[in-house]
Amino acid sequence: MALIEKAEALADEIVESSEFKEMKRAEKNITEDDEAKELMEEFQSAQQRVQMAQMNGQSLGQDQQKEIQNLQAKMQSNPKISDFIEAQQNFSKVMETVNQTISEAIENSEAGSIITE
Repeated sequence: MALIEKAEALADEIVESSEFKEMKRAEKNITEDDEAKELMEEFQSAQQRVQMAQMNGQSLGQDQQKEIQNLQAKMQSNPKISDFIEAQQNFSKVMETVNQTISEAIENSEAGSIITE
């Protein structure tokens, strides 16, 4: 099997994993809930403002810090968002394991094939 075919097979397995399906289900629940959807959009917008300020060498003011903290508290108290965050974290763990497995296999392969001249 060619390398690309194996990568496509791995992608298929990932998409079929319970962690991926759970994350997609939780994401759908947010998009179908106006309050949760608006809260997520508000948080993402605040994050972008923070990132832009940091890229421009500006530090966060107390107002910005409070805004982010308030949004985080609201998000944690929203069951659909907290469900999504948990599902997202579980999926991230799966992807970390997959990436680590691939990296270790490559490193082990490189260790066994040192060429001496």
